[in-house]
Amino acid sequence: MSPKPASRITRRTRRPQHATIRDVARAVGASISTVSAALNGTDYVSAAMRAKIEAAVQQLHYRPNDLARGLRLRRTHTLAIVVPDLSNSFYAEIVRGMKDYTAAANYTVLVGDSRERWAEEKLFLEMLHRRRVDGVVRVPAGDGNASQAAQVLGTIPVVYADRYPEADHPVAAWVGVDNARAAMDATQYLISLGHRRIAIISGPTTTRTAAERVEGYQRALRGIGSMRKEYIRNGELDMAGGARQAIELLTQAKPPTAIFCANNTMTLGALEAIQQLGRACPREISLLGFDDFAWSTLLRPRLTMVRQPAREIGMTAGRMLIDTIEERTRNRATQTLPTQLMVRDSCAPPLRP
Repeated sequence: MSPKPASRITRRTRRPQHATIRDVARAVGASISTVSAALNGTDYVSAAMRAKIEAAVQQLHYRPNDLARGLRLRRTHTLAIVVPDLSNSFYAEIVRGMKDYTAAANYTVLVGDSRERWAEEKLFLEMLHRRRVDGVVRVPAGDGNASQAAQVLGTIPVVYADRYPEADHPVAAWVGVDNARAAMDATQYLISLGHRRIAIISGPTTTRTAAERVEGYQRALRGIGSMRKEYIRNGELDMAGGARQAIELLTQAKPPTAIFCANNTMTLGALEAIQQLGRACPREISLLGFDDFAWSTLLRPRLTMVRQPAREIGMTAGRMLIDTIEERTRNRATQTLPTQLMVRDSCAPPLRP
């Protein structure tokens, strides 16, 4: 007798049921509005009831539906930041600072890199508008346009970090440093070492930060009557730009004895040019840069740099943006954070002629 074929037992795979806010309300014997108020902090709920709700949330493994909540509150709990160059450690630290602060407030952050081009930034901003982000921290591209950015974003709140928009554009909020003062202090340090032939390599003056650093440099040199126009160079904000301008400066008939570079990547380019030309730094040429970075102490010579509190700029920008979104403040505000001159080995008194 042949064995009967084994019967097939069909089991329907059931998807696990996710607990809802209604389940939490039923478990604690309260209304849905009371549970919602406790979870969102939108109304008073007694300590005893809040404790019962929190215990029920843990027991039922309840997870709020962020999308549904966002639709109710007309918020997505999503922010964005756009920077000109994510490969630059200064901007990476700003992003990190913003993410560190906003994560604690239950916000997600989208990150964009404009690569110093308004066209790239505009595409990112248009995407943010479609995604209905709650707010944007903007470090404008070098050829950025604040008015056009405002048209793209509409009523989405914006906080500017590091760089300003154009002078005639109203700023709702900005956080950064006093670039003119920082550049003046750096130049005065070189003057204190005995330098009079001091050059500056800056970015395009279309960015207000670059223009302000040149202004601070000029202010310091005017004080001693030693400013030379041929020592003021503007170039691209990268290593190649810094190297190209440094070579042109150092091959002049009367080269400078010190170079001040207005950002960290141009400083690295200038150091490369000094080494290519066989000049000794700092014995023959002193080098001072802006935007300190973690491994500047690993180079030889160790670089003297102006340090900006990049992470704090990002954290402050995130706080200002959330305060605006959650209507804790309506005032237009600017926050200026301090810089620090990190004196190391790349600057020394000039050789006597």
